Amino acid sequence: MTVLFGSIEYFEKEIVQHMSNDPYRHLSASKQLEASYEWIKDELANVFICSETTKKDLLENLSKAYEKVSVSMETLTKT
Repeated sequence: MTVLFGSIEYFEKEIVQHMSNDPYRHLSASKQLEASYEWIKDELANVFICSETTKKDLLENLSKAYEKVSVSMETLTKT
């Protein structure tokens, strides 16, 4: 299955991948998640060039992906 750029699934993978970057290894999992989310959000808002409508959609999908990863992490820590 191909994951399309900008989809919720795409951003889930990006967040998880970004969380494993070396600068974040010393942080707790929740702080890694937050830092990764903020970094990707910043990139979309300030670096990525597209229409405002597209940017809004991308940021909305990123927020949904953040929530899904957050819920997944909570589920894993409770078991």
